[in-house]
Amino acid sequence: MDKTDYRLCGGTFFVLLLQAVKQRTKARSHINGETDGLDDSSVLIGLFKTAFPSYKEPNKDSFRTITSSFKSCKRSDSMYIPMTEQNLVDSFNSEIHNDYASATIRMERFVNQFLDRERKCARLVCALYDLVISDSTIDGEELFYIGENGTRLTKSSMKNIYSFQLENLLIGIWHYVITKRADNSVGSETYINWHSQPTSKNGRRKFISTIGEYYLDVITISNIIGETLPDEEIENDSDSNILFSDVAPELTDQPPLIVLPASLVEDEPDTIKKYLIKAKDKYCKLKTLLYADNPKPFYDFYVCNDISQRIRIKKNSYSEKVIHDPDADLLAACSNYVIITGTGGLGKSMLMRHLLLDSIEKYDDSRCIPIFIALKDYTMDYDSLTSYIFDKFSCLCDEIDIDDFTQLLLEGRFLLLFDGLDEISTECRQSFETRIDSFADKYSGNMFVISSRPFSSFISYNRFAALTLRPFTKAKALQLIDKLDFRPDEPVIKENFRQQLDCKIYYSHTEFTQNPLLLTIMLMTFEQFAEVPSKMHIFYREAYLALSQKHDANKGAYKRTLKMNITADRFADYFAEFCARTYRDEKFELSEHEFEEYFKKLNEARKDDLSAEYTDFIYDLVNNLCLMYYEGNRYHFTHRSFQEYFCALYFSKQKDKTLKAIGDFFEKKRQRNFGDKTFHMLYDMIHDKIQEYIFIPYLSDLFALCDSENGYQTFLETLYPSIYYSHGEVPDTYDNTPQSFIYRFIIEQFNINTEFGRWDTSMFPEKSDFETEQFGYLADDWVDSEGNSYEGELMEIDEAPYEYVEEYGYPDIVGRHYEFEVSQIYEEFLDYVDFYNIIESEDFPLKVEYKLVRELFASLSESLTPQGDDLFDLF
Repeated sequence: MDKTDYRLCGGTFFVLLLQAVKQRTKARSHINGETDGLDDSSVLIGLFKTAFPSYKEPNKDSFRTITSSFKSCKRSDSMYIPMTEQNLVDSFNSEIHNDYASATIRMERFVNQFLDRERKCARLVCALYDLVISDSTIDGEELFYIGENGTRLTKSSMKNIYSFQLENLLIGIWHYVITKRADNSVGSETYINWHSQPTSKNGRRKFISTIGEYYLDVITISNIIGETLPDEEIENDSDSNILFSDVAPELTDQPPLIVLPASLVEDEPDTIKKYLIKAKDKYCKLKTLLYADNPKPFYDFYVCNDISQRIRIKKNSYSEKVIHDPDADLLAACSNYVIITGTGGLGKSMLMRHLLLDSIEKYDDSRCIPIFIALKDYTMDYDSLTSYIFDKFSCLCDEIDIDDFTQLLLEGRFLLLFDGLDEISTECRQSFETRIDSFADKYSGNMFVISSRPFSSFISYNRFAALTLRPFTKAKALQLIDKLDFRPDEPVIKENFRQQLDCKIYYSHTEFTQNPLLLTIMLMTFEQFAEVPSKMHIFYREAYLALSQKHDANKGAYKRTLKMNITADRFADYFAEFCARTYRDEKFELSEHEFEEYFKKLNEARKDDLSAEYTDFIYDLVNNLCLMYYEGNRYHFTHRSFQEYFCALYFSKQKDKTLKAIGDFFEKKRQRNFGDKTFHMLYDMIHDKIQEYIFIPYLSDLFALCDSENGYQTFLETLYPSIYYSHGEVPDTYDNTPQSFIYRFIIEQFNINTEFGRWDTSMFPEKSDFETEQFGYLADDWVDSEGNSYEGELMEIDEAPYEYVEEYGYPDIVGRHYEFEVSQIYEEFLDYVDFYNIIESEDFPLKVEYKLVRELFASLSESLTPQGDDLFDLF
């Protein structure tokens, strides 16, 4: 490429903008309690917000490295680079066509905040003009919306124009980049030609291009559009969320401030009281596996788990803060933003129900309105997260409209209980992450509690404190058994079970007895089997047998007959395929129509010449077997663990040649599968076949890729593309876990990495390039205007209360989080020699892991080779 044959893309556009940034004060440090806000990452965030007002600001976590890669035209596919999200691109494109003024106003604000209009923008305009004109891959008839009021100009006509409005030129070229140049890599050679190359360790690339100089005496900047904010007002406000608050209604969770109508103020106590009564009526009783026929008062059988928070004391040293009998106030003492994680059946949804009911009882004192928000129903069909939450709220309160509801949100009146983050479908999860971040920014005065099965990490939810639902202690397990109303006609069964639980079973089967759901099933199966199996899948098999042969309390030993007129074993085949199909589609509840459609697709049903209908199938599941229940016009699994077991059972019976496809399915759904036991049970059922048809092919492909490229480097870039580490005092550390479900399962199953990503990363030096978060303590004697004390609380520097910063300035930094991309270390090793030497050292944990997994692969492959004489050779 000729040095003047430039290429326009996001990276090259961003590089030229950076040459016009205002003079910085002192980078990456606090001056009089404030940051200059002119670092590359802040500028890129601001740039994205000119096009995507609802852009999820990453709060500097995992973003400095991404910024560097974007600038050097190496990256265009991060979750924080929205240029490939078609719905956002289409929305921006529509705005340019229909509301050009709004886009230019946002660009004007961007210019006022970040760019040196008087001294550097003339060169910027000339450079951008030169870039577009010199790019031979842009056809002369391509249109740019850069004229007055968004008039379209072709590239050819631009050659005859020598005066431009700055904001129009910027937003017009940025629009072209977003809609026509999503692939950032096209500018990589341009980037290289524009910069000097580093010649020594820690050397930096310098911008040396003369692009645009020829036009400095030719092109002028015409009068700018009317400034909506004075320069001095913008410079005194570093909150980019205020500067970029003009948002399209259909994409935002940030409606304008609404004045609460006087009628609602007068009637609010009665209106809210009615809502609380309805909410209590809905959630105070519950059907369970044991009480499948009639709902039981919730607190008649509920035993609340303890909750723990992992707190770092000092380097590589942690303690656990345990919260006994948790309620909303105790959680708020940890944070206003909480994620509670726990495995299936441990009691997450039950805890959320408890928080709701407890808050209803305490409403007169707290004035906090709880809302239970089931996330399994969330889809991108909702205009915003606000509308989704309002939909859940309005089902029990039709006297408050969306405007009144929004005002209550702005006043911070709600306890928002988001139940089942892991139940959001994979395709909707990114949308929810983006919206919850924007929603929390706008309505930060409310209390946020999210429940979820464990993911590999919760990096996207960096403002949320991660708490863990603790397994039952023996005392709590015994308390639950005492509360359960089981077989009152034969109390000796429960008495015998309780005695064995106290003396033996709690210690011999902790995986089951510490889990409320599994403990309940264990009680139900105890009478029939008199012992508890050690394997999870055998446990569920016996649970199914117990349910299929369970006694009716009013009918002695009468055994229920299945309405489908088939055996329980045959029914299990039907249900296994049904569970596999719904599991594949991430369907955890179904309407009757959906139920019918799934039933029609069952291959098992085609094998039998039965007159049974889908309604018979439903009846048996709900009434005879209690594997599902009906509520709110939809059918639900009694617990998702049954869906997982029967799905694994179905997969275990498939032909060997399909197992590779099954492995690929789990690999693609890896984020969801960090939280369930389906693959674990499948492995226990047919572990030899899993090794042969899933593990070995996976490892074969992995190491073939490594051997064909850069060996260990390719291994790291494939499985550990980013590495997280910390220095000093930080509230928690991020795990370095592999980006593959199958691979992680292998190393856990064979005990290759027993630390699950929590190996010591302190060997990496502190490097400002990779810094993502800073932490500090507030003064012990300081309380905010509401009387809240922050004594001993470690918090992110940027989240220090505004009133504290006004009085004391920012807290001293005592700890930092860092993240780097492995590919950057290898590509720019002259800049990062220390890091390169560490990850290449023979005792580096991932280097050791790489060698051990290669040895495992060789061992597994060898085990497939026939050893000794074949059986038939003996005859």
